[in-house]
Amino acid sequence: MAGQKRKPTGTYGSFDVMLGVTLLALLAYGLLMLYSATFFVGESFWQKQLLWIALGGVIMVVMYSVPYTVWQKFALPLMGTALVMLFVVLLLGELILGAQRSLIGASIQPGVLARLIVVVYIAAWLSSKGEQLNQVRYGLIPFAIIIGVVAGMVALQPDLSTALLLVITGLAMFFYAGGDPIQIFVSVVSGGTAFGFLAWQLPHARERLMAYITSLSDPAQMPYHVHSAMIAIGEGGILGVGIGNGRLKSGYLPFPHTDSIFAVVAEEVGLIGCLLLIALFILLAYRGYRIALETPEPFGSLLAFGATTMIITEALLNIMVMIGLIPFTGTALPFFTYGGSEMLMTMAGAGLLLSVSRGKPKKGEGVVYSASTFTNAVLDRGWGNGRARVSGARRSSSPASRRA
Repeated sequence: MAGQKRKPTGTYGSFDVMLGVTLLALLAYGLLMLYSATFFVGESFWQKQLLWIALGGVIMVVMYSVPYTVWQKFALPLMGTALVMLFVVLLLGELILGAQRSLIGASIQPGVLARLIVVVYIAAWLSSKGEQLNQVRYGLIPFAIIIGVVAGMVALQPDLSTALLLVITGLAMFFYAGGDPIQIFVSVVSGGTAFGFLAWQLPHARERLMAYITSLSDPAQMPYHVHSAMIAIGEGGILGVGIGNGRLKSGYLPFPHTDSIFAVVAEEVGLIGCLLLIALFILLAYRGYRIALETPEPFGSLLAFGATTMIITEALLNIMVMIGLIPFTGTALPFFTYGGSEMLMTMAGAGLLLSVSRGKPKKGEGVVYSASTFTNAVLDRGWGNGRARVSGARRSSSPASRRA
């Protein structure tokens, strides 16, 4: 009924049940497939993963319990901490598989954790800009410096896939905040050129690019890793060979518990299992972006959008690599890939998303909006008037311009 008071999804104190069930399903599915991918090795990867999930669960609960507005105040110290960690890993990090990206063994990777910190910092930074966002000297230039410094330090490890994900997430947040599409296009072209040049200078990256280009004209020349993944996907067919019955994970498929776990899923549970996996990520994206759209407070809206994009883009990149659509990159599949930093970062991001879904606390009381609040918030995005965005000096048309 028009004018009737109601509590939207983001009411403070409420729990997003659909999002919670989706996260639980992803964790259970991921742990099951990790167990199947590694039980033949003799090492208890899945038991170690349980410990990381438990620790990540604690972090998620903390993130959910703390009002998300608190992180806006700590955005700058968190960014400073991330830069220090990235600098330390370049000096003292352990060299693993040709990259100096880890501290305290292979489990803690500052570059991975920096992705979440960048989401928090960029959300705070963008939400403070208002009308100045589309002014190059106040918006694009400092934004490019922020993203460039962090991504550059990650790329020096070298970890180009994490640097790429960091840049993609940052640019998506800049666009969502109301950034000028022309400026974003210029940034994509210039940044893509710089990234391509850097990749070409690194022998392993150049080799992967050349192998991918060659495979476009001669599929028989595709890289061994991707070729193995494609065979595993083909072996799985529609229904798969059964959980635990996959053969390619035992010595033929490289890194079945990390980079290639999607191929293990495809072989053992087939197309149906892959579609289930993709459906769960689509549901996560739906809930995450719905929360972002329903949150009238700029920082919270940007935070929800950034956390969702951070998880979804990594999953999408991993799947695209495994089916041979893009050159090989060593990206993880969130909730499925074995690893401490990856699980902690993903769970912390999920906790932030759940926190934003509760809404902004207001003097200890639940926030109640009129029935027109959500409609006005959505219409205020500025996708009307026949253009993708409505930006400029008139007003900021983005979620960053809205005020509770």
